[in-house]
Order: sequence, then C-alpha cells, then structure tokens
Amino acid sequence: MAKEIILLAAVAAGSILILLVLLAYLVIRKVLENSRRKQINEIKENIAQDVFLTLQDKRNEFVFTAESLLEKKALEELLTKYTEVLEGEQEKESLRVLAAANLTDYYQKNVTARKWSTRMNTLYHIESFQLEMLKDELIHLAEADSKRSKEEKIQIYRILASFQYEGIFSLINKQEYLAEKDYRSILTRLDKDIFASMLERFEECVGELKLAILDIVGVRKELEYIRFLEDVFNSYEGELRLRALKAISNIGFVPSIDNYLPLCQSDVWQERMMAARLLGFVKGDTALLLLKKLLHDRSWWVRSQAAESIMKFKTGMVVLEDVLQHSTDPFARDMAWEWINKGQIKGAN
Repeated sequence: MAKEIILLAAVAAGSILILLVLLAYLVIRKVLENSRRKQINEIKENIAQDVFLTLQDKRNEFVFTAESLLEKKALEELLTKYTEVLEGEQEKESLRVLAAANLTDYYQKNVTARKWSTRMNTLYHIESFQLEMLKDELIHLAEADSKRSKEEKIQIYRILASFQYEGIFSLINKQEYLAEKDYRSILTRLDKDIFASMLERFEECVGELKLAILDIVGVRKELEYIRFLEDVFNSYEGELRLRALKAISNIGFVPSIDNYLPLCQSDVWQERMMAARLLGFVKGDTALLLLKKLLHDRSWWVRSQAAESIMKFKTGMVVLEDVLQHSTDPFARDMAWEWINKGQIKGAN
C-alpha cells in the first residue's frame, strides 16, 4: 500500500512539474511575443511618416533599409495597411518598388518555409505587392513541387495569372483538384491578350475550365466575344450550350435572333428561358408574339423571363394587360399581373 502511495505521489509530482514547465514556457513565450510586438510597433512609429511621404511622392527619398526580421515585419505591416487605401497608380508603383527593395529576399526564403501559414501569408503578400521579380521562383514551385498543398498551388496560379504569365494554360489545364470557382478566380486576373489565348485553345480545356471561361466572357461583356460564343452554342450541348447563351445575354447583343428561335420549342426549360431572355434584346412584332407565347409556358422561370423581356418593349405593359384580361391560362395571368405591378411600382419610383 505504501509503495502505491509513493508511486501516486511521484506521478502527481511529475505531473505538477510538467505543468509548471509548460506554464513557464507559455509565460516566457508570451513575454517574448509581447517584446517582439512592442519592437515592431516602435519601428512602425519611427518609419511610418517617411513611408507615407515616399508613397505619396516618389521624389521623397526614403533612406530606411529593412535589414532585420523585425524591421522587415514592421515594413510589411505598414505596406499591407497602405495597399488597402492607395488608389493612384503612382502610389501603387512606389509601394511595389519599396516592397521589392526590402522584402524580396525575405519572401524568397519564406515561400519555402516549413510552416504552411508562413508560406500562404508570403504568397498573399507577393500578390498584394505585385513582386514580379519572384515570378520564376513561383513558376518553379508550380511545376516541380508536388508537396505543395492545394491552397498554395491555387494561390500560386492566381499570382502567375496576375503577372500575366503566358504559360498559365499549361499549368492549370487538366488539374483534377481545381474546381470551376478556382478557375474563375484565376481567369479574372488575366489581361485581354492572355485571356484571348485561352479562348483559342478552348477545345483542349477540361470541362470545368470551359465553364469558367464562358462565365468570364459573360462578365467581361466584350462584343468581340460574340462569334466565339455562337460557335460554342452551335458546337456543344448541355451546360456548355447554356453557359454560352447566358454569356450572350449578359453582353446584351444578338446578331441574328433566327439562330435561337428553335430554343422556344426546346424540351429543356433552361433553353426556353434563355430564348425568352434573348428575345428581349430584339425589337419587333415577331419577338413580341413569341414572348407572349412563352408567357404561357409550363415553367415558372420561363414565364417570368418572358414577362420581364416583354416589359422591355414600349408596348410591353399593354401586352401584359391584354394577357391579364383575355388569357385562359391562370398561370400566365398571374405572371402578367405580377409584372404589371412591378412596372407600376418602378414607374412610381
């Protein structure tokens, strides 16, 4: 019994000792972190005015050089704050130059750090400060380092896209871990010429990349993309065909409505809805008659889109009132009534 008591006492003492050591470690770590934070804040206070003046006017010479890790961290925090408020191109260029001169080697080391959080934060800062001199380093990481996490790879692709890397297509196409939303976040960073090269290789793209390209075309709303979208519409089926129609409707220009009239009879309600949307961009009695017919469609979405498109015509309110008064379809009458009231409320405003 005595031995058991001694053993329990020893275990308890050992546990207490471990807890005391752990507590001491946490206290010391907290003290060191507070000291580090205090030093960083002091450095920021000392250089904040010079940094601000340098960013405002490149003729102001900034002689400070961030050599220690604390100085680099202080400068990084200041520049990060300014990226959120600077609007002028000259100020942004001054910030980029300042970051490049003081933080390039720091980021070049940290982009391969052991801690995932350090690597990710480094990538975010590289993009935020537009440090293009690190492009080759990022290309190497994208091509050769399979140990990178999915989040890191996606961020690297985003950065290379913002740097307008011409080889971005080869990096991102056929990457199984990239979802459609990931592709969109990459494509939105491409300039007009690099994006045009994506369109030229559309047939080579995986399905998710094709869908993302069509969405971005719709967002950019450039008339020059109409021919490309019509080719996709004529060559593909299913979701790609629908996305092409959606992009055309977002651009708001239909070269020839005749190509899309068969959609009014489609078995797919989404295609009938897109036909109703496209007819809203066409002025003429034929378009109005087709929309009136689609207002009697069995799908609520098609009826709603048809009514919305009818309201774009000068006589749209009259057409809807006629349907409300004379149609035998209760669903068409309900939709006409709904959009008549929407029109009246809009007119009142």
